[in-house]
Formats: sequence, structure tokens, C-alpha cells
Amino acid sequence: MPACPTVYRERMSDETEPAVAEATAEELVAAARRRYGRGGAGLAAGMLGLEIALGTRKKPDSVQVQESPTKPIDIDNDGLLVAVDAQTAASVPALERRPPLATRKRRPKR
Repeated sequence: MPACPTVYRERMSDETEPAVAEATAEELVAAARRRYGRGGAGLAAGMLGLEIALGTRKKPDSVQVQESPTKPIDIDNDGLLVAVDAQTAASVPALERRPPLATRKRRPKR
């Protein structure tokens, strides 16, 4: 079995258990069985299997830079005007500012 992933490199609270950094998957499952029984061993084996299957793949880092030919507009203050074609345009006026809604005070439950 391969060595345990880096997620499990912390030390266990019980000093009699092996250090997790050097522990293999079998040792971790055996330690879980000693501490928590068969259910703990099954859960530990399942979680280690998922970690090995899903956690070891690295996602590619992609940087996306989008350039704009103009400065961004403030549609909250200026509204919006979109030219559909040479003869048609769609216009949306700016909404008037309203004060924020006040939250109601909750009464304590009895």
C-alpha cells in the first residue's frame, strides 16, 4: 500500500499509536480498529480510499484575464443604455436609492 496522504500527517493523541507521518494505510486502519472497533476501521478504510482516489489529483490552475475597452459603468447611478442596432436602443433608468430594510428584533423563545 502507498504511504498515507499528507492530510494525515498530524500525530495521534495517544502516544502508543504510530506516528501518522510514517504510517501506511494499513496501520491507520488497524489503529482505527483498535480505538473504535470494526465500524471505525470500515470508516477509516473508506475515507482513505476516497482520499487516495479523489484527493491526490491536482486541479490545473488557470488564470483568466479579461480586458475591457472602456471603464466599467455604474448602472446603479447612471442606468443602462444598450444599442441593439442602428435604429433600436434599450434603455433602463437608474433606480432611486432607498434606505435599507430594518430587521425585526426577535423575541426570546420561552
